[in-house]
Amino acid sequence: MSMPPRPAVRPAASAPSADAKAEVIQPADYQYQDRRTEPRQDCDDRGALLYMSEKQVITCRIMDQSPSGARVAFENSGPIPAEIWLIDLDSHMARLGSAAWSTPNRMGLKFNFVQTLVPGQPRPPRIPQDVFDVWMKLSGQIKDPPPPPPESDEGDVLFLD
Repeated sequence: MSMPPRPAVRPAASAPSADAKAEVIQPADYQYQDRRTEPRQDCDDRGALLYMSEKQVITCRIMDQSPSGARVAFENSGPIPAEIWLIDLDSHMARLGSAAWSTPNRMGLKFNFVQTLVPGQPRPPRIPQDVFDVWMKLSGQIKDPPPPPPESDEGDVLFLD
């Protein structure tokens, strides 16, 4: 028993009528589920993003965070480097991570290192000096260094009488 032959040409699709509605196809639910390993806690902490490669400091608001990530809001950051330090000025934490996603004014960060910074204590060994200096300055623990004394016309000459 043989199969009937297939038509060689398909009929042309008719134009949709004015009352036809588009079918909405929902992507699989797993694509939009929260894929974080830990729940985030809402907050409104003062923060700073430090891009070490460009020595750029961008003030930000930390909107929510967990030990492994955070969502921050800022004015505008420009190009985003691979490594980013987030300094939380309210909880005195320094976190090293990378951008998980970004928009012109928000970013999701994924951390791979977290360190508590204790006011009045020396710099922890794994915190770079630049990160520690930015934290000290923005948290109000140090002011800008005083300007160097004016140079005299005499140079390094010492006169003894």
